[in-house]
Amino acid sequence: MSHALYLKILGLVLAVTLSLPGWAGELRTLEARAAPALELPDLNGSMHHLADWRGQVILLNFWASWCQPCVEEMPGIQRLAGQMQGRGFVVVGVNVAEAPRRANRIAEQLGLGFPILLDAEGETFHAWGGKVLPTSALIDRQGRLRYLGLGPLEWDGVEALGRVEALLAEPMAVTDGG
Repeated sequence: MSHALYLKILGLVLAVTLSLPGWAGELRTLEARAAPALELPDLNGSMHHLADWRGQVILLNFWASWCQPCVEEMPGIQRLAGQMQGRGFVVVGVNVAEAPRRANRIAEQLGLGFPILLDAEGETFHAWGGKVLPTSALIDRQGRLRYLGLGPLEWDGVEALGRVEALLAEPMAVTDGG
C-alpha cells in the first residue's frame, strides 16, 4: 500500500470519528518554538516557504476535500481571514495528499481567498506533527509555533479570535543590524 493511500485511509477513519455529533476540535497552547520547515508549491506550481510570511501571524491549516470536518471548518477560516485583512494576519491552506485539480475545485467551490499549498505525499503534514485532519497551527510574527488545533475548530469564534488577537498584539522582535 502506498504512503498516500495509507494516509487517505487513515484520514478517512479519523475524519469519520471527528465528525461524530458533539466532537469538537481542541486548540492547544504550546511552548513557543521554531516552526518546522515548510516548502511547498501552490495550485499554480509556485514554491512557497514559511519565511514568505515572516512578520505576520499565520494560520496554517492542513486539510483534504474528502474530510467533511475540514470542509465544514473552511467558511469560518475564510471569515477570519476577511476580518483580519490588513492587520498582519495570513491564512495558508495546505491540502494533504490530493491531486491539484481536486484541491483547486473545492477551493473554488468554497470561495477560498487564501493561498492553497499542495502536500502531495503528506510529508509536511507529518513533519508538523499532524495525526488528524483538520490540523491547524498558529504561528507568531517571529515564526514560532504557538498553538496547535486538532480537529475542526470555530476559527471565527471567541476562543480562536482571542488567540489570534493576542498574537497580533505582541510586539515585533527587535533584531540588531549586526
